[in-house]
Amino acid sequence: MRAIRRSVLALCLPVLALALVAAPGHGPALSAQNDEVTYDFYISGIRAGQLTVSSQTNGTRYAAAGQVSSGGIIGAFARFAFDGRSEGAIADGGTVVPSRFVAESTSPRAKRRTEIEWRDGVPVRVNVDPPRDTSPDPARQGGTLDPVSASYVLLRDRPAAEICATQIDIFDGSRVTRISLGKARSDAGSMICRGQIARIEGEAQSFNGARAYPFQLVYRDAGGMARLQRVEAPTSFGRAVLERRG
Repeated sequence: MRAIRRSVLALCLPVLALALVAAPGHGPALSAQNDEVTYDFYISGIRAGQLTVSSQTNGTRYAAAGQVSSGGIIGAFARFAFDGRSEGAIADGGTVVPSRFVAESTSPRAKRRTEIEWRDGVPVRVNVDPPRDTSPDPARQGGTLDPVSASYVLLRDRPAAEICATQIDIFDGSRVTRISLGKARSDAGSMICRGQIARIEGEAQSFNGARAYPFQLVYRDAGGMARLQRVEAPTSFGRAVLERRG
């Protein structure tokens, strides 16, 4: 069951962070817009939990929240949770620039609270409680996004030409993770982007000690725009999937 829990949790970061695929320099700010989207976790077709992301956009400011919780049969044996919030600015060209990130996470190993403050795109204050044994130097993480700011971007549909074929770094206070995506390809009416998520610096995730692992994004057409519908990753228990509701 521990291995199943790790497989399910290994998808949390891609869903929170894969929003980055369209983040830098794409799209104008939206005015007075509220959004919410929910993804369900499945392992070999068995429901294991869910992720809900909500956001508010007002001119050039945004606020977003992301909650991950266990559920279903697997969730009865593998309890986990994440509750994070972020806010910041939308710069010229649509670039998301966080100013504050707060998150609380619960796993079988620990409960942890993380706070990060940015100034001009660079983390200037990081507090992780309880602290990690090692962590990246915040001053070197300019231009990164936190996972919730990344998930905020996921709420916006994108032109097909603006998805995939990119490399993004994310800083969560404890580690730096890189998302690398290849070019999109068409398959049975969907667009698929294959990629890899890799830990560049910092401690290994408690639920996944691998340095890197593959995944793929599946987009569907939504009124002429590309909408992220599903995240898939292979595991020793079968395919792990995050499926968008609606």
